[in-house]
Amino acid sequence: MTNFTNRHFILFLIVFFGASYSGFSQAGCTDPNANNYNPGATTNDGSCTYNTTLYNPPVKVDPMNSILTENSGLQWAGGWLWTFNDSGGEAALYRIDTVTNAILQTVHLTGTTNVDWEDIAFDGTDFYMGDFGNNNDGARTDLKIYKFPLSAIPDNTTNPIASIPSNLVKIINFKYADQPQPPAVTTLNNTKFDCEAMIIADGTIHLFTKNWIDVTTTHYQINSLDEGSYTAANIETLNTGFLVTAADKVEGKNIIVLLGYQVTLPGNHFLSLLTDYTGTNYFSGNKRQINLPNALAMGQAEGIAFRNDSYGYLSNERVDYQGFNITQKLKSFNINNFIPPSLLAVQLKQFNVTDINGTHKIAWDFVSPVNDLNLQTSVNGSTFSNIKSLGISKTGTAYNTPGRPATFYRLNWKDEGQANNYSPIVEVKGQQKDGVKMLNLSKTGRFNFIVGGLSAQKIGFRIMSTHGKTLSVFPARSYLPGLSTVRFENLSINTGLVYITTITGNLKTTSLVNITD
Repeated sequence: MTNFTNRHFILFLIVFFGASYSGFSQAGCTDPNANNYNPGATTNDGSCTYNTTLYNPPVKVDPMNSILTENSGLQWAGGWLWTFNDSGGEAALYRIDTVTNAILQTVHLTGTTNVDWEDIAFDGTDFYMGDFGNNNDGARTDLKIYKFPLSAIPDNTTNPIASIPSNLVKIINFKYADQPQPPAVTTLNNTKFDCEAMIIADGTIHLFTKNWIDVTTTHYQINSLDEGSYTAANIETLNTGFLVTAADKVEGKNIIVLLGYQVTLPGNHFLSLLTDYTGTNYFSGNKRQINLPNALAMGQAEGIAFRNDSYGYLSNERVDYQGFNITQKLKSFNINNFIPPSLLAVQLKQFNVTDINGTHKIAWDFVSPVNDLNLQTSVNGSTFSNIKSLGISKTGTAYNTPGRPATFYRLNWKDEGQANNYSPIVEVKGQQKDGVKMLNLSKTGRFNFIVGGLSAQKIGFRIMSTHGKTLSVFPARSYLPGLSTVRFENLSINTGLVYITTITGNLKTTSLVNITD
C-alpha cells in the first residue's frame, strides 16, 4: 500500500485546485447593453434580457421601382445591392441603386423557374437563390436553392440586361429531416415547413423557417454547398413570436439578424439580433428583439442585408389591403446601439496626446478613412465639445493650447449609417519627454515594453476591451530605461485586440494592441 503522506496530500490539493482554478469560467450575461449584465461573466449562457427597444428604420427610396412590387430578398455583393421578386415574378436578379429607384441591371437565370423565390445569400464568390417558399399547401417536394457565380454577371453599364448560362447554375435540392415524406397537404398559411430566410456560413447553408402554426422559427442546416440532394437537419428552435421573413449574417462575426412580422393586425414588425453564440448554435447566445413600426409604415418587410458590420438595408413589398396602400420601400438600418460593443468593428488603431511646452499635440491613426471626424475636449472628462472639425481622415495630427492645466480629449466620427463613434478618452496634464516605446501583451498576461529616455520613470498601465471595459490595472511604479516585463494576474483575455493606456508621469497614451499567443 502506498504511503500517502500529508505532504503528498497538500501537493495534490495544490495541483488539483490550481488546475481547476486556471480553467474556471463563470457563465452569465456578457452583454453590457443588457439589463442583467454580469461584469464577472466570462462565458455567455444566453440569459441576457433587454428592455423594450423601439426603432424606426429611415427610408432610403420610396417607392422602389414599379417592377419590384413583390421584392422578397436583399443581398449586398460586389459593391452593389441586389434583389428579386417572389412567386410569379421573373426568374431574374436585379442590381438596384440605393439612392434612386433605378434598376441598374436585370440578370436572367437561364433554365430556372421562380416557383416561390424567398431569400438570397452570398458566400463571397457565389449567389444562392432560395426557391423554398411553401406556404400554399406545405407539401412542396421540389424545394431547392440555385447557386451561380457573381463573376458570371457582366458589367451593368454595357450590359443592362444579362443572362447566366444554365450550365453555370447549380441546383441544391433538399427536404426537411423531420417532415414526413411525402408531405401532407395543408391549407393556405398552415404549415411548419415554410421558409423565407437563409444565410451561408462556414461552408454550410442555414435556413430559418416561417412556422405559421407555432409562430416560431426552426434553424435547419445543409452541410454542403455543392449541387445535389440533401436532408436539412433540425438544429434548434426559437420562440420569436413573429413570422421570420428574412435573415443575414455579418461576415466573420457572430452577428445574425432575423426580420419578420406578426400576422395579426396591426402587423407589428421586428428584428431579432443573434450575437455571441457558440458555433452554429445560433440561438445559444444573445437574442435581442427590436420592435419596428407596424404594417402601415413597414408594409410587409421581407428583405434584409448587411452592407458592413452594423449598417444595412431592408425592404418591403407593396401592400394593398382594405383601402390601405403601402408602397414598396427601401430602408436602412444600423444596429450599432443594439449589439455588444465588443462585436463592433475596431477602426481606431492609435490615439495619443503629448504636451509640448503647454501646447497639446494630438495624433491619431485609423484602419481606414472615417467620415466627419471631430476633435473634442472636456475639462471634466464627461461633457465634451468640438474644437476642430477634420472631415474625412485616416491619419493626422492637430494642436491645441488649452486654457486649463488639465484637459481631456476624444475623437468623434460617423460610420456609414451616420451613427456616432468615439475614441477612448485621453487626459493630459503636462509635458513628458520620455515614455513607453513598445508594447507587447500575451493572452497569459505577460506584458513586455521598452522604457525610453536616460533615467528611471514611474509608469502605470490600464488594459481595456475594445468596448471600453477595464480588464486590468497595473499601479504605477519605477522602471529603468530598456526592456521591462510585468504580468497581469487573473487577466482573462483571448487573442484579438485591446486598448492599453500607459500613464507616464503626466502623459496618458492609448494604443490599440494585438494580443499574442
